[in-house]
Amino acid sequence: MARTTFGESIGRSRPLFLVLILVGCLVAGTSAVRFQAPELLGKQKVLTDFDAFHIAGRLALEGRVSEAYHAVSMVAAQEEMTGTVSFMPWTYPPPFTLAMEGLATLPIGVAFLLFATASCAFYLWVLRRIAGPWLPGVAAAVAPAIILNLGTGQNGFLIAGLIGAFLLAFRDNRRLAGLPLGLLIIKPHLAVAVGLLVLMRRRWSVAVIAGVVALALLAISTAVYGLSIWTDFRDAVGEAGRYLAAGYYPLFRMNSVYAAAHGLGAAPAAAMALQAVSAIVSLGILGLACVKGVAFNRLAALACAASVCVSPYGYDYDLTVLGVGIAFIFPELVQRSGNRQFLAWFALAWLACGYGMAWAIAASDVSSSVELGEGTAGLSLIAPLLWLVFWLTYRILTRPQADEAAGSEPARPSLQAAE
Repeated sequence: MARTTFGESIGRSRPLFLVLILVGCLVAGTSAVRFQAPELLGKQKVLTDFDAFHIAGRLALEGRVSEAYHAVSMVAAQEEMTGTVSFMPWTYPPPFTLAMEGLATLPIGVAFLLFATASCAFYLWVLRRIAGPWLPGVAAAVAPAIILNLGTGQNGFLIAGLIGAFLLAFRDNRRLAGLPLGLLIIKPHLAVAVGLLVLMRRRWSVAVIAGVVALALLAISTAVYGLSIWTDFRDAVGEAGRYLAAGYYPLFRMNSVYAAAHGLGAAPAAAMALQAVSAIVSLGILGLACVKGVAFNRLAALACAASVCVSPYGYDYDLTVLGVGIAFIFPELVQRSGNRQFLAWFALAWLACGYGMAWAIAASDVSSSVELGEGTAGLSLIAPLLWLVFWLTYRILTRPQADEAAGSEPARPSLQAAE
């Protein structure tokens, strides 16, 4: 009888999943207090990601939405509303601003808990639909990204959940796959890879529904804020490009090739050229896989991997998308790898997802934010770690099942596939 491997042990471990849930609840609860009343924890107010969401929403509520899209006025609003400032420019499309306006009607601690827990539940539900009984192992593999989102209130759960919901519906040939795809207009650069799947598979009905949903959201936000909101949004994107080149963004929390290259000393233009190569290569591999008729579970994993390789603005909290990709291939990863290979893969996934958080903790700056004009980029190694994860995943998935090379475990009977 084949021995139980490490991957099999954690893959279905309910106690492990319960521990992750308890840790997540503790982090979310502590963060809610830190957002609402940090003095109860003996802390001073430090602006973190969800503060920007709430401040932008409050500005919209007060009819000052234009101020959110200009860094100088956004900083002024931060000081006015919280008594402290941080470099957190607002570059989200107006439909997401409209959603944050709704949350801004609640106290920030309550709004954070509602957003973080609801989006996390949605994410875990999608992962469960994909991974089935292997959910504990999938969640454990990207646990640092999960904890990071529960600590900062970022939208990684929401975006990854929408990508996963799209892939599930797309796999089942459902036209409603266009609904979650259209909703990704709130963070369109993460929808490029999955949008390519629609084009390569010529699923025009899905594309039409996605377009209708996206246009409806754009029309609603335009009706609420007026046409001038798009000028503000354009200005915000332009400012973001200049601040990125100047090194104001915390590069150590960014997962892009641009961040890695720029952090290592490359000029902005050279780093952006390397980023373009990363995007072209990742999308090219995905397109080639579509042409070759690769099995859908692997195609979905490739789409998730490509999603985090396209934009120079990718952050560590976006790596929840990797969880969706891993969910599609986790049974195969366990089946085809020995203990040492799986442990190496698991450790690399943890390093990639947790690098930015570890750097921030080491620097005693969990918010990873800086005052406007300070510029503290740091060294980003997330992109190289991600490409190592992708390479090792490829090696495992292309390994013959009957391979009993030295140092590997004997081949095991096929594991139950994910749903």
